[in-house]
Amino acid sequence: MCIILQNIFYKGNGMKFFGTDGIRGKSNEFPFDNNTVSLIGYVLAETLDKKGNGILIGRDTRESGKRILKALQYGINAAGIKVTDLGVLPTPAVAYLLKNNNYQAGIVISASHNPYLDNGIKFFSSKGKKLPDKVEAKLEKHLVKYIEEKRVLSKNSKIKNVSGKNLVKQYEKFLISLMPKDALKGKTIAIDCANGASYKIAPEVLKKLKANVVVINNKPTGKNINLNCGALHPETVAKVVKAKKTFCGFAFDGDADRVISVDDKGIVRDGDYFLGVVSKYLKDNNKLKNNTLVITVMANLGLIKAAKQEKIKVVTSKVGDRYVYEDLIKHKSIIGGEQSGHIIFKQLLDTGDGLISALQLLNILTKENKPLSRMCGWIKKYPQVLINEKVLEKIPLEKLPQTTKLIKQIEKKLGDNGRILVRYSGTEKLLRVMLEGQDKKEIKKIAQDVINVAKKEIEKTVKEK
Repeated sequence: MCIILQNIFYKGNGMKFFGTDGIRGKSNEFPFDNNTVSLIGYVLAETLDKKGNGILIGRDTRESGKRILKALQYGINAAGIKVTDLGVLPTPAVAYLLKNNNYQAGIVISASHNPYLDNGIKFFSSKGKKLPDKVEAKLEKHLVKYIEEKRVLSKNSKIKNVSGKNLVKQYEKFLISLMPKDALKGKTIAIDCANGASYKIAPEVLKKLKANVVVINNKPTGKNINLNCGALHPETVAKVVKAKKTFCGFAFDGDADRVISVDDKGIVRDGDYFLGVVSKYLKDNNKLKNNTLVITVMANLGLIKAAKQEKIKVVTSKVGDRYVYEDLIKHKSIIGGEQSGHIIFKQLLDTGDGLISALQLLNILTKENKPLSRMCGWIKKYPQVLINEKVLEKIPLEKLPQTTKLIKQIEKKLGDNGRILVRYSGTEKLLRVMLEGQDKKEIKKIAQDVINVAKKEIEKTVKEK
């Protein structure tokens, strides 16, 4: 299979803020110091369209969220714009509220699935869409300029920020409307809220749909978000599904923009299975627009082959739900997503939403009157190995000749019975090596060989600089 080398874009001035999904880093380090965060807010407020009722801000449960909120407010207010504080709620809720109300832009303070010591700032347009690369590049250019000139912002006491907690009910009503009344009556569903943004709204919505809900990890302390729980550890809720013999289970990540499912037998079913089940159901019911499913380069080869057998056209996107969205538009499709659980139902929302995804899957299961384990049976995934390794710097892969040579050799050896993907994380100094093949032991060794060669070559390159 063809290898894809994905590198993030580096700026000539050496400063890099925007990654795959906004800005992310250690919450107590640059660029998350108060001054820089305020400049980020200022730049956003002065750059985007001035029409609308200010900027919406939501956050997850990290202890650093409130401080970052205040710093953002300071900068946004300095630009003459007010802030509507939504409090703790899922990232996609902000996207939904932007789409259905009149605001200039939206911000979510969250590092998604990362540990609590990290934090991030995600940006949305007035229509609830992730900002395109060109807009981010413009924001970054202005931000770098202000940092270099040591711009000092003046406090604007005339601007009065407001609470937006009343808006959250709009999102909740929307979620409840996605399923028939009493659709889940008599069904027990287990959910893991990752001690994150879904800890209130997820159980409330399911209970209002008459489900019996078993909730775990819904007591955030500010430090326990994603800690051995949630979408990164779906085995936790899988144990509950087995013990309680529930209909199924769901594990959300810290900001609830993605979800991992667990079937009635306690088997974890990632985003690949999810996309397969949904796309096949839509196709069988003549609802799969343009007969197309959008996936990313991380999708399992087994899903790709299964989809083709069902005569479903597969489009492969870069990693990141905004790139999935771009391909949904380009190929006129309505469903796409990532193995990690970011799923976009374009007819409902323009970004990934873990709660929407869970409810849409539950809709299918209840209409088909089949357990998830049966619905997944037609997908036979290839063994997959994913290794993440910390690196000193994200040296462009094309500048690592020994590594690229090894990758080409592996690609040739695997042929059509496997594939390799090597890329850097868009948010951390991590090298990611993913391999698929018929023998898990063999591909695990191959993946480690790539890591070893690449790490050694990166260290050598850094020393020679």
